[in-house]
Amino acid sequence: MTRSRLRGASLAVGALAAATLTTALPAVSAPTTDTTAAAASTTPSERAAKAADDFVAGRGKSALHKAGKDAFSRTRVHAGSDGTHYVAYERTHGGIPVRGGDFVIATNGQGKVTGETSSLDRAISVETNAKVSAGAARKAAASRVSSVSSTSTPVLVVLAEDEATPRLAWETVVRGTHQGKQTILTVHTDARTGAYIDSWDLVRDAADDRGYHQGTVDIDTQATSMTDPTRSGFKCGGQDGSAFTGSDSAWGNGSASDRETACVDAMVAAQAQWDMLDEWLGRKGIKGDGTGYPMRVGLNEVNAFWNGSYTNFGHSSDNQRNLVETDVVAHEQGHGIFYTTPGGSAGDDETGGMNEATGDIFGAATEHFMNNASNPPDYTVGEESNLTGDGPIRVMYNPSVLGNPNCYSSSIKNTEVHAAAGPLNHWFYLLAEGSNPAGKQSSPICSGGPSSVTGVGIKDATKIFYNGLLGKTSYWTHPKARVATLTAVKNLYPTDCAKYDAVKNAWNAVSVPAQSGEPARPSTCGGTPEEPGPTEPTPQPGGSCDDASQSAYVSSGRSAYLPSSSGFSSAAGEITGCLDGPSGADFDLYLQRWNGSSWVDVASGETSGADESVKFSATAGTYRWDVYAYSGSGTAALKWGKP
Repeated sequence: MTRSRLRGASLAVGALAAATLTTALPAVSAPTTDTTAAAASTTPSERAAKAADDFVAGRGKSALHKAGKDAFSRTRVHAGSDGTHYVAYERTHGGIPVRGGDFVIATNGQGKVTGETSSLDRAISVETNAKVSAGAARKAAASRVSSVSSTSTPVLVVLAEDEATPRLAWETVVRGTHQGKQTILTVHTDARTGAYIDSWDLVRDAADDRGYHQGTVDIDTQATSMTDPTRSGFKCGGQDGSAFTGSDSAWGNGSASDRETACVDAMVAAQAQWDMLDEWLGRKGIKGDGTGYPMRVGLNEVNAFWNGSYTNFGHSSDNQRNLVETDVVAHEQGHGIFYTTPGGSAGDDETGGMNEATGDIFGAATEHFMNNASNPPDYTVGEESNLTGDGPIRVMYNPSVLGNPNCYSSSIKNTEVHAAAGPLNHWFYLLAEGSNPAGKQSSPICSGGPSSVTGVGIKDATKIFYNGLLGKTSYWTHPKARVATLTAVKNLYPTDCAKYDAVKNAWNAVSVPAQSGEPARPSTCGGTPEEPGPTEPTPQPGGSCDDASQSAYVSSGRSAYLPSSSGFSSAAGEITGCLDGPSGADFDLYLQRWNGSSWVDVASGETSGADESVKFSATAGTYRWDVYAYSGSGTAALKWGKP
């Protein structure tokens, strides 16, 4: 289960992974009370970090399922669009890194926490003593690759995948080739039994300058080198990694098989993608830090790939074209965006499929940003490269045209990653264009979905998807993406009912169901916010704030649980809460439900003031109130009613 709280790589290869890096990270600080003075003297990213740290310190145990042996470290503050930020954290358990224990805290333009995404739905409890040696794990990992060039020293990790029982594992990174293709494979071996658990591959398959696809253009390069002088890291050349050079800056002859011409096409596409990220999304460079990945052409494969260090482009099966059309180049660079947003690329084939779809989405966005008459924007992938002679390799508006799934199901985790891109690609097209857009391809709706979906346009769809990506955690899934994108749309457009509805309807249309804890429809849209999940019984009479009352003193950054930490029993019907907080403070009110193993937020009041009200259509169960002091301290009076 994914929880969210709202306030205010290759063209044709398999699964995915990243090398393990050990870095010293800042500890999460204790909350402070003087937020006004701090806000006046800090940057927006620093204010976001402080707000997130205060939230984690105050609500980490309940909201993030913090176990006694857990420690949290803030890793990076990602700037989102329109002043939003997404603050990423890693988790250790008894000093051991937890894969799948990472989480992200979202803040709005005012520096206030608006949501969180987490992979865990319970506190971790696992034996941390290995019975299998590191040497045995290293040997077992190496056996997964045909030809090994190097293996890393295995490190102990706790694997805490979504809905799986946490396990102690050895993590080993194996570099080499497998089935004739480059691989950088992260392998997990059970540290108690020696059994293989899983693996994932970092390598992702799929003016006076003349390109084959782009025509005569003018690309930004140095005078005698195909190196971009303003976009750090961008250069293009052959398989030795060096940029092509010449006596002047006129590059290429327009031939489909000429490698310098291929670099012209690659540079045009990559530079346009860089500019699209900046102008549409506020992202600086492919990596988000003002840098990008170099490009190579002339790969002797019917393939293109990204390997964590550079992108590499081969040729079509008839060897007549280099694979450097716009959406292919932007697709491969898009894997770098997926990798450098929170959570990285770690996960199973569902995560891998979403990585492939991310490349396709940024490819389509780049084409639409360029709006090039010689390569009109569309939602098909690789049609101009004609990789194997059969036209496009994926069709976003109807993936089933090429035999890929349109709809989400539990079998996606066992689907080859390029086919597994289908549901997310389908969702993005519906969000951008709708199910029956004028003058464009209609898109089918999966069984049980809405009768139709109205799109928001590709620019806003890309912004919503990208900001959802900034809420990504490891072992990313479609249900988690639903929560993250609904969090993003409320963060970006807090009163825009149409955009919220479009995101939600698009997920329903591809069979990704409502998730517990997902943000409710904006209160300005009218009606009572609904509880995500299964259909609830019709509310029974009751629910005014006059059945009980209680007061409690709450310190800034802390919670008080009322009527007690054990909660109260309620029949099905409407539960209401009315909070009267101290003057000048910012208090929030949460209704939590006991799910059998932990407390889960099911409704919230999160305005910028001290007073809050909550109404919730409840099933029978055990509930409690969580009064949280976002800023300021004092005595809060709570009245509540139940059926």
